[in-house]
Amino acid sequence: MHGPPLRVQALVAGALLLGSLVIQFRFPQLIGSDGFFHIRLASGAVDGMPWLPHSVFATGWVDHQFLFHLLLAPFTWFLTDLVAAKVAAATFAAVAAFACYRLLLAERAPAALLYTLLPAAVSWHFWLRMEMPRTQALSLALLVTALGALSRGQHVRLFILSWLYAWLYHVSLVLLPLAVAHTMLVALRAPGGQRRIPWQGPLAVCGGLLAGLAVHPHSPRTFSFMYQHVVLKVLNADALPVGMEWQDGSLSALLHSGWGGLLALALGLVLWAASKERRSGVAALFLLTASAATVASLLGTRFLEYAVPLSFLALALGLRDFDPRPPRFGWRPLRWAAGLGLGAMLLLSGQQLIRSVQQTEPDPERLADAMSWAADHIPAGETLFHFSWNDFPELVFHGPRYRYIAGLDPHFLALHDPELWDLYEKIGEGWGSNPSKAIREHFEARWAILVLPYEGGDELLSADSGLSEVYRDAAAIIYRVGDGPAGEAAEPEAERQTAP
Repeated sequence: MHGPPLRVQALVAGALLLGSLVIQFRFPQLIGSDGFFHIRLASGAVDGMPWLPHSVFATGWVDHQFLFHLLLAPFTWFLTDLVAAKVAAATFAAVAAFACYRLLLAERAPAALLYTLLPAAVSWHFWLRMEMPRTQALSLALLVTALGALSRGQHVRLFILSWLYAWLYHVSLVLLPLAVAHTMLVALRAPGGQRRIPWQGPLAVCGGLLAGLAVHPHSPRTFSFMYQHVVLKVLNADALPVGMEWQDGSLSALLHSGWGGLLALALGLVLWAASKERRSGVAALFLLTASAATVASLLGTRFLEYAVPLSFLALALGLRDFDPRPPRFGWRPLRWAAGLGLGAMLLLSGQQLIRSVQQTEPDPERLADAMSWAADHIPAGETLFHFSWNDFPELVFHGPRYRYIAGLDPHFLALHDPELWDLYEKIGEGWGSNPSKAIREHFEARWAILVLPYEGGDELLSADSGLSEVYRDAAAIIYRVGDGPAGEAAEPEAERQTAP
């Protein structure tokens, strides 16, 4: 491995982890609600995933992020759940950054640490997504490492990485078209009389993905679920209900959140074009991958987590091809100034990240009192109707003993029962003056919870005689779903509680 000695690399890894932990513990919140579900599942509170009986998981749980939950679990052995989620998120973000750093060292790119840190320095949105207790940081680490193995012809390693990626996240499927594209690039760059198809890369990827899916703990259902979750979802994103991060992309959003990556990609393309006969296959591969991720970012912000770092990696590789001589760093004050400038950019970016989380993310304990009351008054195994699918992760974190209606992605309910999803969506939008009838008859729920704030929800539900309020605090209202007028469905007055 070209580059500094291992002890220096270990110091870099430690510094990346320390910086990530400092950011995480500057605020009490988790970034994004999905982390509540992931840490609850990883903690082993229940076997399988029994919480969504109306979804595609009604026929059996398929954990399409199995490796992520496996790696998340050890953090819950020694830490409380919320702390475990934050420490794990910080660790995985540092792993992603170190994977980028190692790739640049292996490729003898100049200023490897600089180009590793620049994505976070110029885009706090990217940094924020890396700090979520979700799969994307490890996904980026595996993607970058797999592309490096592909470009260097390390096919056994590529097979293993593809297998692991198949267990981690269904984004792993992107490796196959990238391997095919790399094969075409290599074939086109060979002299005319010596051209041949280097099939080993695509074969290693295909073999690793198939092997990983075939021996997945939830196979053979994992194949049908992959079709539902990837193929149907991607091809029908406009028709199926999906999370906003799949559809909230635009050029203005990209310019606002990922302008640094866009600039890096443009410079990388210019440098690659100017390199002429020194153009390398690995630089072309990363430029192609970064371009594809950038185009995808125009569709949804979730692709920003790939577009920004891949663009800076492509820029570093393009700079290496343009001037392959070892970098010469002259005049020490200039180097110090560059380091201080990068540090200032990271501090500013980190402050923007912290401010955004503090302003937008809720108190992670806001539903603890309501679900504690539920544990004392509602039997385990009951279905608890909630009015927004986004509420599911927090609800299951604080109330793992109950069943819920929709969560993780709304299309899991829509694919299983389109009519039931349509009814659920209408109820959530305030349809009808008697939602309790549908809640009771179609969703078989005897209890409902309204997570606040919910515009107009309190007023609408208070007019429904089939819903009796039994608990209220600043974060939630719990109702008992009855069969008729409020008097028939109501709990005895002593059972009704309003939290202070």
